[in-house]
Amino acid sequence: GIGAVTGSILNSASNHEKSCCEESEGVGSMPVDDDGLPIYASTSDPMALPTVNEEGVALSDIYLERIHPDPNRDRETELREGMKAFGTCRETLATSDANASLVAGSTPDERVSKMNELHQNDHENPTVTTRKAYFYQTSQIGSSNLAHKFVLLAGPSSEELGSDIGHLLGVPVSRMDVGKFADGETRVQIQENVRHKHVYIVNSTTSPDAMVELLLLISALRRASAKRITAVIPYFGYARQDENKRPLREPIAAADVAHMLEEMGVDRVICMDLHNDTVRGFFAPQVPVEHLMPAPVAAAYFHEELSSMQSTRDNDAKAAKSSSYPPVTVVAAHEGQVGRATQFRDVLKRLAGEDIELAVLTRGRMKAGAKVYEPMLVGKVKGRKCIIIDDIVNTGTTLVSNVQMLKQEGADAVYAWATHGVFEKKNCEATLEKINALDDMEYLLISNSITTPQLLPLKIRSLNVAPLLAEAIARALHNQSISSILSLEPLESVERYDGDP
Repeated sequence: GIGAVTGSILNSASNHEKSCCEESEGVGSMPVDDDGLPIYASTSDPMALPTVNEEGVALSDIYLERIHPDPNRDRETELREGMKAFGTCRETLATSDANASLVAGSTPDERVSKMNELHQNDHENPTVTTRKAYFYQTSQIGSSNLAHKFVLLAGPSSEELGSDIGHLLGVPVSRMDVGKFADGETRVQIQENVRHKHVYIVNSTTSPDAMVELLLLISALRRASAKRITAVIPYFGYARQDENKRPLREPIAAADVAHMLEEMGVDRVICMDLHNDTVRGFFAPQVPVEHLMPAPVAAAYFHEELSSMQSTRDNDAKAAKSSSYPPVTVVAAHEGQVGRATQFRDVLKRLAGEDIELAVLTRGRMKAGAKVYEPMLVGKVKGRKCIIIDDIVNTGTTLVSNVQMLKQEGADAVYAWATHGVFEKKNCEATLEKINALDDMEYLLISNSITTPQLLPLKIRSLNVAPLLAEAIARALHNQSISSILSLEPLESVERYDGDP
């Protein structure tokens, strides 16, 4: 039979408690009540407990006791559970080896390269990234004095993204358990010591469940005496409900979510490409909100892709002398995307050293509530490679109409970038098939801010934004500027609060 070996650790007093016992020479010398029990000023005072049992054996010793198997227990079940536990240990060791191999890189470029190698073997959730670390410049936290102060958590909606961030920072993702009770209520448990530590939670609020999980995680951390709690929210759910459209009786859900996060005790929020930048104003002044725009990261990826293409401008003598970079036009998906398209164009222009055109697809004639419209183009796209810029792709209707319009106007090739792939859960597979069937589009690039349950088709690529978020977290810990991450400027030397250079 298989014997179960269990370890029982008897409770012992801490070193501080032991010293209290020695100084007071036992409980008897302390103030006691009518029952002979010690009196304390508060429930948080250390208890003076004996350090030995009745036989004089130290209570801090660890005993291993062999317990005979339960005769009523199925031996096959016991063996299966033992094999499962062994498999879990083996997977943990394999993961630790992979993490050790990954964080071994001495430079940001090497760490990003090793992360890419791991993702190349992941056929179920492939991601792409830039070959060069344009925006990820900070050294690893795991090798600094911050390691013992820093805790990184990844919620269920952002487990893979959080794992990549931990790889780049050189720190493990701390353990926690998020699940549901039998009645469907959300259950969270933090399985690490977070007292007086800086905790960062990576969790996209892609669903009501994800929202409740984030709120309860913040509450659990606050009750566990975390020093500072930062919610890293790659996709901020309900951000599109940012106004009350009169005369409709609607909530301003984005503001309500901000208030809930504040009430739970969050200290800082790091978001990525909010639908409307005014959402930051829904938070109180004592809760700063960092708004990261990943468009420059996407621009760097397209720059590397376009740099490898041969120019088709054979009749353009000036272009033939300068470089083989193709003619490019950045196209705003609609009027509200002009700001994002301008930022994308500026970064691409700086990286390429070429003139990049800007165009706009307007939907000014679209009626309220209409889902289909005919776009109007303002700008030059004929014979050029066009990149459509948007913040969210949901049903793909706007994307399809924009691609068709650009091809009708003579675009040489059409690409698209949308930060968040918020595909409908009910019709997710149909939406992916519709986008993949767009013969006039080369491919759509989205970020991995949202985990897609289905395997992405060939015409949809997922850009890993872990380097951007890792840089933001590292700079926040080092008290360095976060807004300057995307400026492509060298990292300034700022005095760090932990005393590291």
